[in-house]
Amino acid sequence: MRAAVSQEPNAGDTEFAVARASAEELAWFVDAVNRSLADEARIKGRLALFKEGVNLTDRLRIEGESGWFRPMLHDLLARGVSVVVNDIGLTAPACAAVGRITGIPAEWVFQQNLYITPEQAKGFVAHCDPHIVAVAHLYGRKEWVLYERTLDNPVEIPNESDSALVAKPGEELPVRRRVLVEPGDCFVIPRGRFHSARALTAGSVHLAIGCAGIRPVDYVWRMAEAAMAKSDLRADLDPAAALKRAKAFAETIAPAPLRLPRNPVAKVGKGARPDRARLSFEEALRALPGG
Repeated sequence: MRAAVSQEPNAGDTEFAVARASAEELAWFVDAVNRSLADEARIKGRLALFKEGVNLTDRLRIEGESGWFRPMLHDLLARGVSVVVNDIGLTAPACAAVGRITGIPAEWVFQQNLYITPEQAKGFVAHCDPHIVAVAHLYGRKEWVLYERTLDNPVEIPNESDSALVAKPGEELPVRRRVLVEPGDCFVIPRGRFHSARALTAGSVHLAIGCAGIRPVDYVWRMAEAAMAKSDLRADLDPAAALKRAKAFAETIAPAPLRLPRNPVAKVGKGARPDRARLSFEEALRALPGG
C-alpha cells in the first residue's frame, strides 16, 4: 500500500490507505464494466442521474434499443450531470481482485455500481453507506473527502427513509481526510463513514463495490418475516398470552444458514484474459472539452 495524498493534518492516518491494482486486475474491473454495458437493453432500467445531490433520473428519456449509451453519456456529462449504472455484473476475477487488494473476502462482494462524473462535479452530497465500499478508480482523477462523522453499523430497513445516511442540505461536516486517486487506485470506505467525491478531470470513472458479510440481524429479520406470515402471531392478545405464544414460536423456528455470495458471479474460463483493457465508452470521455 502507498500513503494516500492528503491535505489534512492527520496525514499519518492509515485507515484510508490507497492500494494499487495490478494492470491485469484493473483490466478485469474494466472487463466487467464492458460486459455489462454491451447489453444496452439490460442497463436501461439500471441508470440513475445526479447533479450536486439532486436526483434527475425521472427526466431520463431513452429512444431505441441500442447505440444510445455513448451519445447520451457525452451529452449528460457536457451538461454537468453524473451518470450511475447500477448493478454492473460481477465476474469471478473482479471479485478475486477486490479480495487481493483490500483483504475483504471475495465472497462478500454483492454489487458493483459504475459512477461516471464530469469535471468538477459532485454527484452526491456527503453520505454514508450501510455496507463496506471498495472503490476501484478506472479513469481520470478524483478527490474523495472522508468526514469525521460515522454511524455505527447502519443497515437498510425496508420501507423506511434513509435520511440518516445523508447529510442535511447545507450542512458542513468536519473533514478527516482528503484522498486523490487516479486509474488503478483502490481504497476502502468503512461502513457508516460519511464521504463525498469530486471529479478533477474532464471525465472520472470508478466502481463502487459493495461488500457485506452475513449479519446476525439478517437471521432475526428472517424470523420476523416468518412470524408475520402466521395469522395466530398477528392476533390481539393480552401481554402474558402474547409473550407465551411468541416464545413458543421462537423455540420452533430454525432459520436455514445464509450463504455467500449473495449475488451470482459470472464464471470466467481458466486462463482467460480480459477482452479489453479500455472502457468501451472512453471515446465519449475524450470528446469532452479538456478530455
